[in-house]
Parts: sequence; structure tokens; C-alpha cells
Amino acid sequence: MADIAMQIDIAAEPGTVYRALTTTDGVAAWWTTRNETSATVGDVNRYWFPDAPLSWDLKVTDTVDGELVATHCVGGPPPWIGTDVRWSLASTSEGTRVIFDHTGFATVDEMFRIVTLGWAQMILRLKEYAESGSAVPFFTH
Repeated sequence: MADIAMQIDIAAEPGTVYRALTTTDGVAAWWTTRNETSATVGDVNRYWFPDAPLSWDLKVTDTVDGELVATHCVGGPPPWIGTDVRWSLASTSEGTRVIFDHTGFATVDEMFRIVTLGWAQMILRLKEYAESGSAVPFFTH
């Protein structure tokens, strides 16, 4: 198994970061403008990307308002299916510490390396959006 693990501090309150991760408008402001996102356990969040023939479908498995969003990939490219994406948020004196984990990849292959770099770029967009309030989506439709 191969896992992606990252950490970043964001100068914004945990609630601001949480809403950016758990609402359609929030996700559209930093990741992809075409998405259906909820913080309701059991819902399947769907994300679309330009030129991709399918959606990435992540089932919400756990949430704690302002602290945690956990999902399990149930649809999308085969290397993603069965993986887990977890965002843990902790309040700091400067704002929010974000601990990000995308776990369960079968191998370290080309897709894994692309996804690792992609998440790093997305997390920087999340930081920029949460700190500024100005939308900076990576993917637009």
C-alpha cells in the first residue's frame, strides 16, 4: 500500500477551512467548479474534471464540524477506488493546521506520483482561498 500525507498551516479559522471542504461552493472556489459536495455521512460527493469521462465519487464516512472530513472513494479511476481521503483540522494560534491523508493506493506508480503532486497543488489553492476569501479554482468548466 502507498499513502500520501501532507500538513499545512492556514491563517483562517477551522470553520472557514471546513466549509471550503464540505460545501459545493467551497470546493468550487479552490478545487473544481463542477462538484456536488456535502458533509452528510453516507452522501456520495462527486467531482468532475475537464476532459475526464467520469466523475470521482467519494462517500462521506465521517465528519466532525470544524475538525474532520473523511471519505472513501467508491467511483472514479481504478487506482482511486477503495482509497480514503481524510482532512483533519486543528485550531492553532495562527488559524488552522490541516493534516491531509490520502491512503490505500495499491502501488507507487505513475498515477500515484501524479496524484501526489496534484494534491500538493490543490492544498495550496485551499490555503489561498481560505486566507483570502477569493476563489482560485484549479479546474474550471
